[in-house]
Amino acid sequence: MIVIENHIDDFLYYLTHNRRMSPHTCRAYESDLTQFVVFLNTLGLKDVSLIKSIHIRSWVMDLMKADVTARSVNRKLSTLRAWFKFLRNQQIITSDPMSKVISPKTPKHLVKDIPATDLRDMFDRFSWDEMSEGKRDKLLMLMLYTTGMRLSELIQLKWADVDFYRMSLRVLGKRNKVREIPLHDELMTLLKEFSDSKEGLIFYRDSSKMEAAMYPMMVYRIVNHYLKLFSHASKTSPHVLRHSFATHMLNNGANLMAIKDLLGHANLSATQVYTKNSFDKLKKIHQLHPRR
Repeated sequence: MIVIENHIDDFLYYLTHNRRMSPHTCRAYESDLTQFVVFLNTLGLKDVSLIKSIHIRSWVMDLMKADVTARSVNRKLSTLRAWFKFLRNQQIITSDPMSKVISPKTPKHLVKDIPATDLRDMFDRFSWDEMSEGKRDKLLMLMLYTTGMRLSELIQLKWADVDFYRMSLRVLGKRNKVREIPLHDELMTLLKEFSDSKEGLIFYRDSSKMEAAMYPMMVYRIVNHYLKLFSHASKTSPHVLRHSFATHMLNNGANLMAIKDLLGHANLSATQVYTKNSFDKLKKIHQLHPRR
């Protein structure tokens, strides 16, 4: 018998050390697999080689009945695909039980950006110098908004990744892919002012001590705090700043392929979601035509 739980730990170790995925991503994978194993236990299944497509489809049906969104279900199925691929590569199983599993359709998601005027007011009008970590927080917010990087990429940034001569930043993204992002003039100025040491990580929990690295929820709270002060947007997360970066660049005439490279997307389809926002705005402007 090939006990299921024995191979989840091996898979998580592989994700952490071989794929170098962030702790946040690994926890999400672990949570999905734990839920799946709990479901398999209700069926009396403990041997990974006995898992069939019908078992996975039954789990999907249970999730949908429990009102889990199609988007969340698809994320869990993505976890299973990665796990079963790992098991096949390790020659633990010979067939892929995901081959006959169809992902549920997800509704089209319209990306909501933070209005550029709100962000301009926040950066220009807020008294950053009066906050104990104001300089760090402004740098963090500007870094997210002017580069479009992911939260997981931000918290692992090092001073060694900054090229002050080329005015660029080296970012390690998903699947260990490295990309170079040009740096905004204002961001370059803040980077030069922020630290004299230019060693280790750029962002710490306490910039005066430079001991412990930031964690995802801390970054979320910082971003949410400042955005709530200047915007009425329904969502104010670090990922919304990434959305805002892409949407505002596209609205100002940036090439879609260039935005794809800046965001670190593997496929253009992931970037094309931002064209929906731009087209909706064009439609509103078109209403102003005198023949309408």
